[in-house]
Amino acid sequence: MKPGASLRERFEGWFVRPIEKLKEIPEGDGGFLALACALFLCERYYRALTKTHYGRGEDKPFKVAAAKDFGLTPEEFNCFWMVYRNGVLHQGIPRRYVDSNKVEYVWHIDDTFGAIPEFYKINANKVEIRLNVWKFADMIINKLRSNPSVFRMAMTHSFAEVRETPQEK
Repeated sequence: MKPGASLRERFEGWFVRPIEKLKEIPEGDGGFLALACALFLCERYYRALTKTHYGRGEDKPFKVAAAKDFGLTPEEFNCFWMVYRNGVLHQGIPRRYVDSNKVEYVWHIDDTFGAIPEFYKINANKVEIRLNVWKFADMIINKLRSNPSVFRMAMTHSFAEVRETPQEK
């Protein structure tokens, strides 16, 4: 990245172009890395949108806003977040999650699914959360690109800047 690059240039260079390169890997093998990037951009976006990105921030406002935007209930979004975000960003792969009602939530990634997590009931005790990681990543990137004020808030908070290396004397 060149010194003095704009927020937009840094966003495109550090997130968008790498995700596009991951799409080129055969058999979708770049999907988990693209998903990881999309998940933390998702959190950045909704935390900026709800102004919970400074300090510790509370989880509930950004999760409620994301759930509403996705057309999910807060409980569904929480299950999605537990399976996908917590799994991928803590262990490198989505995880299995069992809620307080003993319902097991599992993941299913496929290119035939949509950008929004879909809840498919397998039986009374098991629900599959279906997702197309590439469409999800594109959706989050487009949200950031299309909302300049949220983009600025999301990218100025703890967003690295490249500077010229001082010349030794």
